[in-house]
Amino acid sequence: MDKDLKFIARHYRKGMFAVKPALRRIKGVRSAWWTRPRIAAACTLAAILTATAAIFVHNNYFSAPDSPASPTEQAAIHAADVVRIIDFEEAPLTEVVAKIREVYGVDVTNIPVDPDQYTLSLHYEGTAIDLVETINDILETDMTVIE
Repeated sequence: MDKDLKFIARHYRKGMFAVKPALRRIKGVRSAWWTRPRIAAACTLAAILTATAAIFVHNNYFSAPDSPASPTEQAAIHAADVVRIIDFEEAPLTEVVAKIREVYGVDVTNIPVDPDQYTLSLHYEGTAIDLVETINDILETDMTVIE
């Protein structure tokens, strides 16, 4: 046993019996790249990118328009563009025009001279402009919509 201790004392060098450096020298084992600080940095970066993307999407897709139109402009723009359902059953043209004014809130011009001679049966879903164009096609008239 004395011989062994003398041998070790004579040949001992600091770090000679360390396992990791010895394995690196023998097998070429590398230390892990993904250490705890690097994992924490990657998670932080992912959280920042996700938050930035969420803010970007929220601001671009869920925010109010930059320059809203005044209520009167909105009413004028949308009066003829509103999609509604309207029904007529053997109704004279005067009643049809009155119902269009009531439902859509628009006026119809160029009504024929004798509107009571025209009758209409129709179920329609659409805008006032499209409705009047359809009536013009059916009755061969030339009515137009005034907002």
